[in-house]
Amino acid sequence: MEKLFLYKVYHFNKKLFILFMGFAILNLFCNLKGFEITPFYVWGMYSEKETAPTEYPVFRIMVNGKVVDYSTGYFPANRFFLQSPLSYYADAKKVGDPLQPFLEKKLKSQYLWLKPYALRVLNSQNEIQQFPAWYEKYLQQTTGDKVKSLKVDVLQASYQSKHSIKINSLYNLIDEK
Repeated sequence: MEKLFLYKVYHFNKKLFILFMGFAILNLFCNLKGFEITPFYVWGMYSEKETAPTEYPVFRIMVNGKVVDYSTGYFPANRFFLQSPLSYYADAKKVGDPLQPFLEKKLKSQYLWLKPYALRVLNSQNEIQQFPAWYEKYLQQTTGDKVKSLKVDVLQASYQSKHSIKINSLYNLIDEK
């Protein structure tokens, strides 16, 4: 018993012990009620079967008329941050901040508790419209080139038989001159 962590904490600092026990009891209560409040116990992210999409978005980023080849020459984190915000922005242009419908679906009636804070958490239309200017600055910082023009196209691609790729559609996401 003396080797247990909580036993040692209890004898070291009773207030800290109460804090630990309160955290544990709060987590237990919230999990029993169905609130996923901590990243430690979020089982929902593992419970759904993942299906392969029929199409994949591929971003063609053009800076000053030249294509940015983000597949080579960048660290994986840079590649991620060159593409991931574009994916989020593409969704945000269609339906507003995609986090809102996700939270409404995931939290159901509990979303009402979060709704008063939504304006602080979710991106407004004005913030979404500011994305191209932010992305332009980020590209300038990442590539080291002064960005005079920026064009981003989304190519919807799918895999065909014999591992060939087919471009199903193309649309313009950003066109800043």
